[in-house]
Amino acid sequence: MMRWALIGCLCCCGWCQAANWQAQPGQALQPLLDNAAAGDTIVLPVGRYQGPLTISHTLIIHAAPGATLFTDGSGSALLISAADTQVSGLTIRDWGSDVFSLDAGVQLLPGADRVRLSRLTLQGPGYGIYAEKLTAPVIEDCHILGEHRLYVLDRGDGIAMRYVESPQLHRNHMQDVRDGIYLEDVSHSRVSHNLFQGLQYGLHYMYTHDDLAWQNRAEAVSGGYALMSSRAITLKDNQVSEAVDFGILLNVTRDSQLLGNRAVQVRNSRGKAEDGNLGKALFIYDAHDNVIRGNDFANSDIGISVALGAEGNHFYGNSISNNQIQVRYIGTQALEWSHEQRGNYWSSYQGWDLNGDGVGEQSYQPNDALDRLLWLYPSAQQLLNSPIVQLLRWLSSALALQPSVGIRDSYPLMQPPQRQEINDADH
Repeated sequence: MMRWALIGCLCCCGWCQAANWQAQPGQALQPLLDNAAAGDTIVLPVGRYQGPLTISHTLIIHAAPGATLFTDGSGSALLISAADTQVSGLTIRDWGSDVFSLDAGVQLLPGADRVRLSRLTLQGPGYGIYAEKLTAPVIEDCHILGEHRLYVLDRGDGIAMRYVESPQLHRNHMQDVRDGIYLEDVSHSRVSHNLFQGLQYGLHYMYTHDDLAWQNRAEAVSGGYALMSSRAITLKDNQVSEAVDFGILLNVTRDSQLLGNRAVQVRNSRGKAEDGNLGKALFIYDAHDNVIRGNDFANSDIGISVALGAEGNHFYGNSISNNQIQVRYIGTQALEWSHEQRGNYWSSYQGWDLNGDGVGEQSYQPNDALDRLLWLYPSAQQLLNSPIVQLLRWLSSALALQPSVGIRDSYPLMQPPQRQEINDADH
């Protein structure tokens, strides 16, 4: 027996343009979705509703707090293929766990352009929200909770998107999933004010371009922000703390900007310097032509780790402080980390500022030739504190041996840059 009520409509010239329907808890919702006209609003009172459900024409669904959609533990709970659909306030639980079949709390199918999902609460083992081949979805104020008992790589991502243009992802909270937000072959994304906790990577870009992320926060993750095989990404004013592997990763990424981010307490309690698996506040791996300015890399195993080159990057106005190893660079190129006679703040710099302009008179080289030698040959670490090694290190510093190799900051700052300095440089 059908149990729904028409609770109002808007009319124009005698024709009903949009109707409001109220469901009843426990009723079969799919017939109501199928019979409602495009543009109609469906109200879901508090109660339990059985999925899965499919929305194939434009609808607006408003769920009261506590209105909950369940499935039998397989497949996706809600599938949407209609443009301009809106779903708000709904709780979705216990969908499938098969990430290869793309099981998701909400699956956005091709054609679901400009869909808006807001204030959803999603709890299940597969993807929270999965979207593919669509344009301009908006996902905001959602809480997505994965299955913490699963191995992290067996979980679904909180929000995963492939071949999507111009998504807007704001003020969501992802917890105990694989990646908080995973974007692949995506362009012009806007991601802000999200919270990532207890997962692999907070925000993960792969083959994307022209993206912007600001004021996101990642805590207790393997990695905070992974920019991989991408270009023209701006990462601004984001934070990561208590990561294990890295705070920010630039991997084969170019023409991007890291501005005013803070990566602190990136530590691997099981890591070893000779194994190369210490925590890295910033990890640069074969990434070129990027601007890295106004960031704070602090209190980590390694402040900045550079592998397979970092030529062409502009690195200045950053604060690198109180890391066990400030910079780890094994390459043989000469890299200058300053710009227009302004370098970076290094807590380990022991120079002086004679003219009071805030810039040290003596250049700073965070690694010397012996550092690189010991990283190349870890077994030599046992000689680190021997008198001959200490003598060679002093001679290298005093006589500026091999000045053309490694990273050099010719204009080290005496104090960490102020936030106003960073913002002014953007205008």
